[in-house]
Amino acid sequence: MTTNHYDVIIIGGRCAGSSLTLWLADQKLKILLIDRATFPSLPNVPSSPFIYPCTLRLMDELGFKESDYTLPGSKIERFIIEFVNYFHAEMPTSRMLLDRNYCYGLDRNVFDYALWQRATSVAGVTAYEGFSVTEITKDAAGNVQGIVGKTVDGKTEQYTADLVVGADGRFSFAARQLGAKIVEERNDHTTATYHAEWENVEDYSPQSPNAVSLYNTNQNFAVLVIPIATRKYIISTYMKSEAAHFGAQGVEKAYEEGLKRAPQLMKRLQNAKRVTDVVGVRPIENGYREAYGANWALVGDAVHYKDPFDGQGIYDALLETKILAQCIVEWKQRGLSWTDAGAKYQQQMMDATHPMFVQTVKRVQQAIYTKVPGFALKTIVRWVLHDPDYQTEYLQYLSRAIPPADYRIEPPISPKIIMNGMMGDLRHWFKRQSTSN
Repeated sequence: MTTNHYDVIIIGGRCAGSSLTLWLADQKLKILLIDRATFPSLPNVPSSPFIYPCTLRLMDELGFKESDYTLPGSKIERFIIEFVNYFHAEMPTSRMLLDRNYCYGLDRNVFDYALWQRATSVAGVTAYEGFSVTEITKDAAGNVQGIVGKTVDGKTEQYTADLVVGADGRFSFAARQLGAKIVEERNDHTTATYHAEWENVEDYSPQSPNAVSLYNTNQNFAVLVIPIATRKYIISTYMKSEAAHFGAQGVEKAYEEGLKRAPQLMKRLQNAKRVTDVVGVRPIENGYREAYGANWALVGDAVHYKDPFDGQGIYDALLETKILAQCIVEWKQRGLSWTDAGAKYQQQMMDATHPMFVQTVKRVQQAIYTKVPGFALKTIVRWVLHDPDYQTEYLQYLSRAIPPADYRIEPPISPKIIMNGMMGDLRHWFKRQSTSN
């Protein structure tokens, strides 16, 4: 065995690659962790970078404190859904009824760098940033042997390993090189999303600081606003993928024109400044690839890619890497064959992520592809979104506190909700009448 041979080579050092390294810590494995980027830096594709209590617990397990990877002003204690020109509903995260009733928006520069720094400090880990893989090598039988790539200064290097893991995102180079087949896709209702970071953004209201706010135009277009630091937000536009053909207008002009479709948001941006380029994906596809093969595995968005609309990607990446790490240990140290360990990983990964995957696809269809009649928005939809019991169910669903399959994508219309809504409207009507008199 040469000095260039490793137990595991991990291609990609953001959430999936670095967390896999950390889950494998203390297992006396020799690991090579590489990424073509240098840190701190932003990912190349848009995400909805907010995390729920379930993700916080996984970060706890990895040994992080919340202050290690979040910034002041990024703690979220309120979700707001606004149907533009109709109404808005505010959902305090206290209605999660969990051990931690809050979420965080993430500056991915900070979050990814925190993971990378911790992973690269693990004993037995060799890490290279600015390293671009150019080839995944195989033997005559098709078994993966290792990688070839270029360092940041253009030098070619070759490394071998017992296992090569692709953790390099939805457009995974590793998946293409490995020939990983797509095993499931749900792309009947794909979206396009474009986002940028803004500074000096006003809060939704003085009573609702640092809130996640979703502006739904009910015209197949929505804007998602996520706090990531004090007065700093990521602002993302969502639309049908077929609507994202901007021609000579260009992406950045179309993005800023799109923000004008949410007048309340434009008031918040009067003194704000966009501080990053607009990054986008069209279309955002939803699917799974083969999770493992002859001396290889995929994890994170490389194996399971989906619309970021509900912000589930980071949780899924951390959970998938935890499962994969357990299977690698069983293979390397407990006598399980890689074929059996890989199959176990694939099954457990699917069991853990597929129910939410199905719901996310349905949620995107509902939010972006469905136009709700005005009379329904003024009554049933508004009543449902203001109902405390529904708010608890919705927030617990996002937080994986209830099985995703149990969440009702179509809002429940119960006699209780209708009665409470009608009575509330009557009270507001009488109040307005008394005030006007």
